[in-house]
Amino acid sequence: MAAALMASGLVVVGAFGPQYQLISSNLASMTATTLFAKRKMSMKEKRKKRAKRPQKVTRPSVLDRTPKIDAWEKTVTTNEAVAQMKQKEDSREKQVVARQASDLIETQRKSVDTLTLIKERTEALPYEEVTKAIESKGYFVFDDFLGKPELLDEMEKEAVDMLKSTDKLSRDISDLDSGEFTTLIQGGDQYADIPRSVEFIVSLTRHLPPLLEEQDFFDFSFDATASAGSLRVFDRNARESTLKLLKEDPPPRQFGFANEGDASDPKKLTVIYFLAPSDWDSSCGGGVTFEEGSVTVTPARDRLLIFRSDTCSYRSEPCIGTDSLANSACIVNHLIRKTVDENAKS
Repeated sequence: MAAALMASGLVVVGAFGPQYQLISSNLASMTATTLFAKRKMSMKEKRKKRAKRPQKVTRPSVLDRTPKIDAWEKTVTTNEAVAQMKQKEDSREKQVVARQASDLIETQRKSVDTLTLIKERTEALPYEEVTKAIESKGYFVFDDFLGKPELLDEMEKEAVDMLKSTDKLSRDISDLDSGEFTTLIQGGDQYADIPRSVEFIVSLTRHLPPLLEEQDFFDFSFDATASAGSLRVFDRNARESTLKLLKEDPPPRQFGFANEGDASDPKKLTVIYFLAPSDWDSSCGGGVTFEEGSVTVTPARDRLLIFRSDTCSYRSEPCIGTDSLANSACIVNHLIRKTVDENAKS
């Protein structure tokens, strides 16, 4: 009986004595814990339970200061605001026009300065010495022709920039191993790329022929309004690449005349103006060798070379350059005689 009561968890008093009360109480507690203890939930179950709870959404305070989507306030542009915007636009337009005008004036000033300098330096040539040298040797050399380093730098940069453009210079196919590229100087749209080179040709053609004719040396008249000018640029990398492709050394260049020995060719006097780097020397190659006397005139910065196109036999020497002197340039201008009709009008 006592055992049954104890098993049921009841507190037993009376006949069984107080010793059974403590036992009965403990057994009851153990039994309740065993029967009614809850199983511990996993984290997954806890998250799932929390997810089912309704979440309170707090309205952002910024929305309280924002108009409803169907109640936007209309923007009113005042006359004053319009006037201010118009004033700013007018000011910007005036600035653009002023800058363009300033650039145009600067361009014109530089052009006039260049043309004037070439004219003055051309007039300062010792023409008696020029004609005597051409008569005795066939050519004349004059150093420090322009004498203006910043102008020379600009002209040299024009040449190198033309070389960097893939479609503005043509490879000299007469000597593939030369590494030289060339283009005719004709002005027009080309002026934007090589303005100083164009001005050199224009001014030299205009002022050199009349001064030469004053010496009564030539039996013809030059045309002071037309010439055959070109720009030549040497590129060492192009030359080295070509030499690697050749199976044998290129043949030596032949002597000849600038007018190719054609008596009907109007070219009478050739002028070469060298734009070589300041530290270019004879070891870098280039220049012109004249058949008579086997004299070579090497490139030098600001050097002017004049020789007869029809009677002076010469050949162009290949440029070699160095790793640090990879480019060199020159301007070639062939002065031409007047036509028979033009001479008749004179």
